[in-house]
Amino acid sequence: MDTFGFTKKKFLSLSEKNRHRHIIGWLSVFYQKLATNRVKAAAFNDFSSQYEAILKWTDSPLPTRPGQGARQQIEYISNAIQVHRKASGIILRDDTLLEPVTFRDRTAPGAQLPDIEYQVALDGLRSLFNVGSIFRTCDAAGVRSVILGNTLGKEDPRVQKTAMGAQEWITQEKTSDLAQALVKKKEEGFQIIGLETVTGSVPCHKFSWPSKAVLVFGNEEYGISSHVMPVLDNTVHIPMFGKKNSLNVANAVATVLFQAILSLTPEN
Repeated sequence: MDTFGFTKKKFLSLSEKNRHRHIIGWLSVFYQKLATNRVKAAAFNDFSSQYEAILKWTDSPLPTRPGQGARQQIEYISNAIQVHRKASGIILRDDTLLEPVTFRDRTAPGAQLPDIEYQVALDGLRSLFNVGSIFRTCDAAGVRSVILGNTLGKEDPRVQKTAMGAQEWITQEKTSDLAQALVKKKEEGFQIIGLETVTGSVPCHKFSWPSKAVLVFGNEEYGISSHVMPVLDNTVHIPMFGKKNSLNVANAVATVLFQAILSLTPEN
């Protein structure tokens, strides 16, 4: 049974914030059952009726019930949880609803890129949530090494939060002199390519990507450092078609990195 644990009188005696918190907990347990195919149609209807009754206790608007499809039902409960989170001031990621196993991470990397060797270098990034997101993107793109120039790395909880475990599979090289570190990479046969809108920069989709390169991404405010720019072999940029002239750095990494990798894979 998924019966709500409060009578109307007891529930209304709680503070508004606590009401929402208890509803969130109740909905979240049911969400997990839905997501793991442990709820029959009749049980979902009973649960929805209970939820609507609780909303009526506080004269809250009733959401439209979904159809019988599992995806629709999951969206219905997920959206309800978000409504109560917002009302209670709780800010949580969607992935906190489910146990990590439901993400179905592989036990080994996916498709291999044997003839492609790419690394990503971050030049003075300040947002560690961006850094974590970049670690996750690197893993998805098959990049196994990140160079951190004056940038904190995967040991920081803020990086771990958005990397969501991907940092465990990525090696990191930390340096206070990124320019010198990149010079050494050149000696190892890497081309050094920076994302920067400067004279001579090539649109990323028109660039002839090499099979071995370090992609350099600069600070969120001022871009690639002046002492790193002379080390670059080439620069690329992402064409902009709106009013803004740049993307968030984590989004930019995803755009450019996948453009490079996919352009080099045989099936593309």
